[in-house]
Amino acid sequence: MLALAATPAPLPAVTAARLAGGADPAGLLRPDSPDPGAVAARLEAIGAGLLLPADPGWPLAATPPDPPCAWLFVAGRVPEGPSASVAVVGGRGASPLRRAAARALGAGLAAAGWSVVSGGAVGVDAAAHGGALDGGGRTVVVLGCGLDVAYPRANAGLFARVLAAGGSVVSEHPPGVPPRPAHFLPRNRLIAALAAAVVVVEAAEDSGSLSTAKAAGGRGSGRVLVVPGAPWDAGAAGCNALIRDGATLVRGLADILEELGATAAPVPGSSAAADGPAGTPASARTGAQARRVLAVLVDGGVLGAPRLAAMTGLEPATLAAALLELELAGLVRRSAAGVQAVALPAAVGPESAEPAGSAEGA
Repeated sequence: MLALAATPAPLPAVTAARLAGGADPAGLLRPDSPDPGAVAARLEAIGAGLLLPADPGWPLAATPPDPPCAWLFVAGRVPEGPSASVAVVGGRGASPLRRAAARALGAGLAAAGWSVVSGGAVGVDAAAHGGALDGGGRTVVVLGCGLDVAYPRANAGLFARVLAAGGSVVSEHPPGVPPRPAHFLPRNRLIAALAAAVVVVEAAEDSGSLSTAKAAGGRGSGRVLVVPGAPWDAGAAGCNALIRDGATLVRGLADILEELGATAAPVPGSSAAADGPAGTPASARTGAQARRVLAVLVDGGVLGAPRLAAMTGLEPATLAAALLELELAGLVRRSAAGVQAVALPAAVGPESAEPAGSAEGA
């Protein structure tokens, strides 16, 4: 199986389907199949291993993807599987607001004890992985290339952080395989199979995130949850279509946790705790701009956007992103009258406010 898994092939799922049909693995080897000893040495050199369905901890036993998966190359911890994981997905060119939403949801889910699964791309994927790390939890990166191929190169540091924090980087492709367009749809069905639910944060009309949602919805146990958008927002066209077709609308972290069930056990070693309304995690962390907004809302009063901008020194776009992050984390409530804090992390107080004339706000 080492030699077969490392045999150059456009789509590993094709080989997996043949194996599922009863084919002899030895009969599928080709003249260019590598020596298994060389494959094992290469995996050891990059700190990875090959996981097979018969191995303890195989994460896809309860939710096999379609087409099937015959192996996983894994760096780091073996993924927990769907009972402890939620996928957060979206586009590479997502807006700052959508990326802020992904980061906030990733942090909240991680702090609530869930492992966050995504595809390692720039944009929403990277924000979700980063949020999970910020929330003190673990995250799973599913690649469409070999584990030793830094793609995208800009996220190489992120992948290192994932592994250092006890997370996982997985792929069906052997070391050295470059990313190809044909790899990503199969990659998306694997993301869905590794998660109890798929949260779509951003999806244009033809977004690859829709294929991940479709793969989740095609399983009896799969759940699809979606952050909505304005009708004129092209980046939300796919999101709104999913909601129209029956996906669960996400107003904040509480909606996701409610859909998953309040009795879900936290992942061992995570910082799961809740002391705010609607299961707001006590350890949820926020960005610097969000903390600045919370600092001026500490007395519970209602403030309008112009007043908040004046008090924090934040530009309108930055303020909007910070408010969305706080709202999705369940820390503030917005109404026609303005914005009001409904929960505050213990570390946030009046002393953390920065003057409007500071370098960041100038």
